[in-house]
Amino acid sequence: MKSLYEHLRALAHADPGRTALLVCDASGTTVEEITRASLLTRVEGAAAYLQSIGLRKGDRIALELGNCADLLILSWAAWSTGIVTVPLDMKRDTPELRAFKLHVSAAKHVVRGEEWSAYADEKISWMPDLSHEALILFTSGTTAHPKGARLSLQNLVVNAEGIIEWLHMGAGDRFLVELPLHHINSTTFCLASLIAGASIAIPPLYSNSHFWEQAANSDATITSVVPSIIFDQLARTKEFDAAKSRLRLSRIQLGSAPVVVSDALEFIQKFSIPLYQGYGQTETALRVTGVPMDLTKERYAEAVAKNSIGTPMKWAEVEVADQSGRVLGEKEEGELIVKGPAVMEGYIGGEPAFRDGYFLTGDIGYWKEIGERRFFFLIGRSKEIIIKGGVNISPVAVEDALKKISPDVEQAYVIGVDDTRYGEEIGAVVVWKGDVESERAEHRLKLALLAEHEILSAYETPRYLAVVHASGLPMTSTGKVQRTVLKKNLKGKMGSVYELAHSNTFRFVVIPPQSPFAEASHALYNHCWQPLMKNKKEYKKYLSEYLTLGAIDAAGALAGQVSFSYDGKRLTCVSICSASFKPKSVPEVTEIPGTEYVRKYLLAGNDPVMNFHRKFGAELVEITPDGRPEDRSSLGYTILLRYPPIETKELDGPVSNQLMQAVRILAGDVGADVYAVSRPGGLASYIHRTT
Repeated sequence: MKSLYEHLRALAHADPGRTALLVCDASGTTVEEITRASLLTRVEGAAAYLQSIGLRKGDRIALELGNCADLLILSWAAWSTGIVTVPLDMKRDTPELRAFKLHVSAAKHVVRGEEWSAYADEKISWMPDLSHEALILFTSGTTAHPKGARLSLQNLVVNAEGIIEWLHMGAGDRFLVELPLHHINSTTFCLASLIAGASIAIPPLYSNSHFWEQAANSDATITSVVPSIIFDQLARTKEFDAAKSRLRLSRIQLGSAPVVVSDALEFIQKFSIPLYQGYGQTETALRVTGVPMDLTKERYAEAVAKNSIGTPMKWAEVEVADQSGRVLGEKEEGELIVKGPAVMEGYIGGEPAFRDGYFLTGDIGYWKEIGERRFFFLIGRSKEIIIKGGVNISPVAVEDALKKISPDVEQAYVIGVDDTRYGEEIGAVVVWKGDVESERAEHRLKLALLAEHEILSAYETPRYLAVVHASGLPMTSTGKVQRTVLKKNLKGKMGSVYELAHSNTFRFVVIPPQSPFAEASHALYNHCWQPLMKNKKEYKKYLSEYLTLGAIDAAGALAGQVSFSYDGKRLTCVSICSASFKPKSVPEVTEIPGTEYVRKYLLAGNDPVMNFHRKFGAELVEITPDGRPEDRSSLGYTILLRYPPIETKELDGPVSNQLMQAVRILAGDVGADVYAVSRPGGLASYIHRTT
């Protein structure tokens, strides 16, 4: 391919009515079909729009869109006219990171959602070749800020053509986009599909429960995924069985993060769809190596079982070298280095990335000859980047954020922790300042991480925590802390951020939507809060909006829970449940008493719920009629209570008592006032009994 625009024109001329793009809903059902002719028209309109806002060759434009056809159309229009795109990550870019990317890339404009419209009758200056810069993608490094890789259109096309040859892509294929379009994986795979004349199906996002349905409904023949998706789908046999008669998926490309061999083998055995692992980086415009499709059944099984990343693409010169740059031989371990026309021009900031013309990947591996071909294997990463579900996480960036989140942190070091779903999760190793009481500081940090904040995205928030003394940090002779040694020393010893306290009888653990206790939590809530029950979707949202502290007994069962909000100054409980609670029938009361009646009823000690709170010293602050109209036991009333500071850190008594004690201890440690939104739960029964 010599020119992107000319290729688009050639496709439209050859078969104008053939499908180019399919816009799909979450189930993979087609919402809009874009033909080759329509795609050409839209690209021309997008190019006219870019030109109309003053952009010319070499200018940079940021694209802040989710997965949609417009992102591809705008990108291809920009590249066809020499304009450079800077995709932003709408999910994980904090305001600070977004501002940084826009500043260092010098983007002249940001396109969001529906804020652009196609123009016509504009004279467009199309690029006659592929030599110009086309894309800046930010990839996390070992510095606090991400590095922006500068990729030319030639880089992207060379890699895309290598993928076409590798995976035997043709006009009859349909590529299903399952990864973010701001990621190099989907970017290059979509370009490969376009060059091959294949069509592209674009659902709004990856869905764990709808993956097989998306593949079947979109009529996809090929897709590209990360290992966490493979892990997810191992439990989705029911969904697979429902869709398998309509599936056309003939191969799945796997990469962008370390592959778990056992998961890959189980996937292939369970679903009979081959996985082809590939290796590469943003800086190489995607794939450098890949497991070949022409292997015998036995050789393919061997490659998967031994976790090979395959053989080099035809464009790529791949070697293994030691620290001095000496190229190593077969089975010798060293750093993978890459040379070839798909390798980036460099970073925006000019950070070093090359030696003797080779790009230094920072990944450690080796090669061995199998059937007269070099097969490469990864051992690990010399860089300290954490790869979570295919997304690079910068340790230093998270460390800097931890110091902003907690004033108690003297030093912070972030390491990867093995995780069955994502490959790696984020673990934080902290050293407290000298005058800080450790338990209080730990509670303050954990609650700050679990509550919403704008400093770190949820994806980058540590899920594991270890507190160490400064003297226990492994250091080099120059005083640099060795994260790799720290990771080795703490393997299996990191505590969960979700675990906040413990007593002789219970562990107190926060239950997020993805927790193994989420289902039990949902059942317990509905058991205790009849008739104010929630369906699965509503309760998942509830767990996202509130922190739910569960009491886990010695047998690993959920014995009780309390849900609360926390805004840094005020901790407000909104429900408390015990597994031993026995719901009682609620009598019908036709006449609703006034607020003053309810106040006297509560203060006279007639209500069991109020009495529970009062034994901890809680004071009545406010009574609200119609606070929960559907709550018949309280006749719709809610009450607001305020708790005094707790005087002891002992946790004892029934589970409900211990939950309230735990919440008050946490509140004392973080300096928050404790409130509770509760109900006069015995009001209806009392009125029925006394009238």
